[in-house]
Amino acid sequence: MTFTLNWGVAGVGMISHDFLTAMANMPAHQHKVKAIAGKDVNRVHRLAMLHNINMAYEGYELLANDMSIDIVFVSVMNLQHYEITKLMLENGKHVLCEKPMGMTYRQTKSLADLAREKKLFLLEGMWSRFFPAYDALDKHISSGGLGDVYHVNVQFGVEINDIERNLMKDLGGGAVMDLGIYMLQLVQFVYKEPPTDIMCTGHLNKAGVDESLSCALKYKDGRTATISAHTRTNMTNKAEITGTKGTIALDYFWCPTVLQISPANNTEWTLPKGKYNYHFHNSAGLSYEIQECWDCLSNGFLESPKMTLDESTLISKLTDTMRAQLGVLDVEL
Repeated sequence: MTFTLNWGVAGVGMISHDFLTAMANMPAHQHKVKAIAGKDVNRVHRLAMLHNINMAYEGYELLANDMSIDIVFVSVMNLQHYEITKLMLENGKHVLCEKPMGMTYRQTKSLADLAREKKLFLLEGMWSRFFPAYDALDKHISSGGLGDVYHVNVQFGVEINDIERNLMKDLGGGAVMDLGIYMLQLVQFVYKEPPTDIMCTGHLNKAGVDESLSCALKYKDGRTATISAHTRTNMTNKAEITGTKGTIALDYFWCPTVLQISPANNTEWTLPKGKYNYHFHNSAGLSYEIQECWDCLSNGFLESPKMTLDESTLISKLTDTMRAQLGVLDVEL
């Protein structure tokens, strides 16, 4: 099938560089980046030149009005995701938006409703879901390889407390939105239904931003989960999924390239090298979500079955609850 997605990129941060580096490994007849936009015109031009992008826009309105663009990757600050995604949808663009798509359930739900109303593709960039290791894990659990799964334990701790956007409430930072959302999506991926109860505790910094969290989640039929995150220290950064037939440990659970079911059953996927260095671990795996956009749109799907809009809104509702329990003041329930 000859079907080319013409991409625009909204944002000039490190994730945009990694996204564009991963994009360069994609089939040229399927994907073409035509424009990039940002508030700092000098940074926009530098990134455009580095990645051979013809159009460089100051601000996002020009990108939204560019009729040659089919789909926009929104990678601005967390707090701007809602505003810029809404702008692109209102101008007829499909959107792949970095997680979290909205800072609250209300924002996320309104974006999902708008995309459905306008019959446009919208995907929250929960890139974990599109790694082959997740497909293999799902098949193993579905086939009964773990027996009945009763507990999921996830830890995610990285020293990011010196990064400005993680310290400031008005930049949409915090442990829940940067780290907790990854752990939560994995638990939901395993259990595939909402928890019946959730209890969270943690610490806020002087600006009222959550810098740590520890949550217990209760699910039907005796199933439980625990998730812990910290922005002041490194943790094991692995997930353990335990059933009646054993436990699977998933290293780098948010971007895994290895699934070790047992010492004798180990599968590894190799990520391609990029023309430029990546800023984040396993960022070459962004190619999987890029390909998911093409696969969905070329088949007429306006949502990804691997990360539906209903699931994005559910996870957003749960992160609202977590942030409310932690005492983050700007949560709207």
